[in-house]
Amino acid sequence: MIVEKLKLTAELSEQEYKRVEEIVEKLRRKFPNVMVKEYKTQKKLTFLDVELAGRLNFDVILGKRKDYFVSVEMEGTKAKYAFQIMKVLLDEAGVSYSFTLDGKEVYDSLRKKLKESTLLEFL
Repeated sequence: MIVEKLKLTAELSEQEYKRVEEIVEKLRRKFPNVMVKEYKTQKKLTFLDVELAGRLNFDVILGKRKDYFVSVEMEGTKAKYAFQIMKVLLDEAGVSYSFTLDGKEVYDSLRKKLKESTLLEFL
Protein backbone atom coordinates (compact mmCIF):
# COMPACT_ATOMS: atom_id res chain seq x y z
CA MET A 1 0.00 0.00 0.00
CA ILE A 2 1.31 3.46 -0.92
CA VAL A 3 0.35 6.63 0.95
CA GLU A 4 0.36 9.49 -1.57
CA LYS A 5 -0.50 12.48 0.60
CA LEU A 6 -0.44 12.91 4.34
CA LYS A 7 -1.06 15.86 6.64
CA LEU A 8 -0.54 15.56 10.39
CA THR A 9 -1.57 18.33 12.78
CA ALA A 10 -0.83 18.71 16.49
CA GLU A 11 -2.52 21.30 18.68
CA LEU A 12 -0.12 23.06 21.03
CA SER A 13 -0.12 25.40 23.99
CA GLU A 14 1.55 28.78 23.51
CA GLN A 15 4.77 27.62 25.23
CA GLU A 16 4.91 24.41 23.17
CA TYR A 17 4.28 26.42 20.02
CA LYS A 18 7.22 28.73 20.78
CA ARG A 19 9.53 25.74 21.35
CA VAL A 20 8.42 24.07 18.09
CA GLU A 21 8.87 27.39 16.28
CA GLU A 22 12.48 27.58 17.53
CA ILE A 23 13.16 24.05 16.30
CA VAL A 24 11.67 24.79 12.89
CA GLU A 25 13.89 27.89 12.64
CA LYS A 26 16.94 25.72 13.44
CA LEU A 27 15.89 23.37 10.64
CA ARG A 28 15.44 26.32 8.32
CA ARG A 29 19.04 27.40 8.93
CA LYS A 30 20.36 23.85 8.39
CA PHE A 31 18.84 23.34 4.94
CA PRO A 32 19.48 25.66 1.98
CA ASN A 33 16.27 25.18 -0.03
CA VAL A 34 13.44 26.47 2.15
CA MET A 35 10.59 28.59 0.84
CA VAL A 36 8.56 30.57 3.38
CA LYS A 37 5.03 31.87 2.82
CA GLU A 38 3.43 33.95 5.53
CA TYR A 39 -0.32 34.36 5.85
CA LYS A 40 -2.48 36.14 8.45
CA THR A 41 -2.83 33.13 10.74
CA GLN A 42 -0.01 30.83 9.69
CA LYS A 43 3.47 30.44 8.25
CA LYS A 44 4.22 27.67 5.75
CA LEU A 45 7.80 26.49 5.31
CA THR A 46 8.44 24.28 2.31
CA PHE A 47 11.60 22.20 2.52
CA LEU A 48 12.75 21.21 -0.98
CA ASP A 49 15.20 18.41 -1.81
CA VAL A 50 16.27 17.91 1.78
CA GLU A 51 19.01 15.32 2.10
CA LEU A 52 17.19 12.96 4.45
CA ALA A 53 16.42 9.37 3.50
CA GLY A 54 17.22 10.11 -0.12
CA ARG A 55 15.84 13.59 -0.88
CA LEU A 56 12.56 14.63 0.71
CA ASN A 57 10.12 17.46 0.05
CA PHE A 58 7.82 18.41 2.91
CA ASP A 59 5.93 21.35 4.40
CA VAL A 60 5.82 22.49 7.99
CA ILE A 61 2.94 24.80 8.85
CA LEU A 62 2.92 26.85 12.07
CA GLY A 63 -0.08 28.92 13.04
CA LYS A 64 -2.99 29.82 15.23
CA ARG A 65 -6.69 29.22 14.65
CA LYS A 66 -8.57 28.49 17.85
CA ASP A 67 -5.34 27.18 19.38
CA TYR A 68 -1.75 27.07 18.23
CA PHE A 69 -0.81 24.20 15.92
CA VAL A 70 1.95 22.65 13.88
CA SER A 71 1.34 20.55 10.76
CA VAL A 72 3.59 18.40 8.64
CA GLU A 73 2.43 17.76 5.10
CA MET A 74 3.96 15.48 2.49
CA GLU A 75 2.99 14.23 -0.94
CA GLY A 76 4.31 11.38 -3.01
CA THR A 77 5.48 7.90 -2.23
CA LYS A 78 7.61 9.07 0.72
CA ALA A 79 4.63 10.66 2.54
CA LYS A 80 4.92 7.99 5.25
CA TYR A 81 7.95 9.87 6.59
CA ALA A 82 5.66 12.70 7.77
CA PHE A 83 5.11 10.73 10.99
CA GLN A 84 8.82 10.72 11.74
CA ILE A 85 9.23 14.42 10.96
CA MET A 86 6.32 15.28 13.27
CA LYS A 87 7.75 13.02 16.00
CA VAL A 88 11.12 14.79 15.81
CA LEU A 89 9.50 18.23 16.10
CA LEU A 90 7.38 17.20 19.08
CA ASP A 91 10.15 15.22 20.80
CA GLU A 92 12.66 18.06 20.48
CA ALA A 93 10.10 20.52 21.87
CA GLY A 94 9.28 18.20 24.78
CA VAL A 95 5.62 17.92 23.78
CA SER A 96 3.79 14.80 24.92
CA TYR A 97 1.74 13.11 22.22
CA SER A 98 0.28 9.80 21.17
CA PHE A 99 -0.43 8.59 17.68
CA THR A 100 -3.76 6.79 17.81
CA LEU A 101 -4.16 5.24 14.40
CA ASP A 102 -6.21 2.18 15.25
CA GLY A 103 -9.45 2.59 13.27
CA LYS A 104 -10.60 -0.88 14.41
CA GLU A 105 -14.09 0.45 15.18
CA VAL A 106 -14.58 1.65 11.60
CA TYR A 107 -13.11 -1.56 10.20
CA ASP A 108 -15.46 -3.73 12.28
CA SER A 109 -18.50 -1.61 11.43
CA LEU A 110 -17.72 -1.69 7.73
CA ARG A 111 -17.15 -5.45 7.73
CA LYS A 112 -20.46 -5.93 9.54
CA LYS A 113 -22.24 -3.66 7.07
CA LEU A 114 -20.86 -5.55 4.07
CA LYS A 115 -21.96 -8.92 5.44
CA GLU A 116 -25.49 -7.98 6.54
CA SER A 117 -28.36 -8.95 4.26
CA THR A 118 -31.20 -8.62 6.72
CA LEU A 119 -31.95 -6.48 9.75
CA LEU A 120 -31.73 -9.58 11.97
CA GLU A 121 -28.15 -10.25 10.82
CA PHE A 122 -27.16 -6.64 11.50
CA LEU A 123 -28.41 -6.85 15.10
